[in-house]
Amino acid sequence: MRNATLRTMAIGPIALLLLISLGCQGSMPVSAVPVDRSLEPSTSVLLGPGDEIEIKFAYADEFNEIQKVRPDGKIELQLVGEIDAAGKTPDQLREELIKLYAEELKYPQLAVIVRSFHGRRVYVGGEVNKPGLIEMPARMTALEAIMEAGGYKIESAEVKNVVIVRQENGRRSAFLVDLKDAISGQDVQSVYLEPRDIVYVSRTKIKNANQWMQNHLWDFLPPILPSVGVGF
Repeated sequence: MRNATLRTMAIGPIALLLLISLGCQGSMPVSAVPVDRSLEPSTSVLLGPGDEIEIKFAYADEFNEIQKVRPDGKIELQLVGEIDAAGKTPDQLREELIKLYAEELKYPQLAVIVRSFHGRRVYVGGEVNKPGLIEMPARMTALEAIMEAGGYKIESAEVKNVVIVRQENGRRSAFLVDLKDAISGQDVQSVYLEPRDIVYVSRTKIKNANQWMQNHLWDFLPPILPSVGVGF
């Protein structure tokens, strides 16, 4: 299997300043580390604000609750009070709750069930027919997201130059992806997205990635959001 062409774009000093100026009062650093890597799907799903979860007890159903994670990343439960939920997997939250309820209940066995994810969305823009937010209930490739956005504009899209902007731990990284082989049906490694990724299909061939980002993309980017934020 051949890898889809993927190059990390080093972010120049001018672009770096522009990105910082777009952030939430400049409090978030921006990644400029040019490290090549494959964009593979995450092995775990983290809870975030707006996600709806159900806490279901095996032997104490009077404490069963359905809650949405608050904007501050917390939930509030009977007997144990406020708990940080954002940034944890459902299993991590379950283990923490079992320990807390063990001090209150004889049999604290419980399950954490995710009823809906609020922040699992990506943004697709540029030379696509229906730019905008795309819901991502399950793992999704860059090509699938473009198809969900109505497909690329055949007469103007440069599918060899698709930009993916990713926010991780308060930092942004930009990747240049060649989707030409994937679109033609060749056997290539898929490029997977993460929630809050931005997929931008360019109009022309990108010769100088740094210059192109300065001229075309920084004004398109939304502010950097906290890692526990819902995104966009």
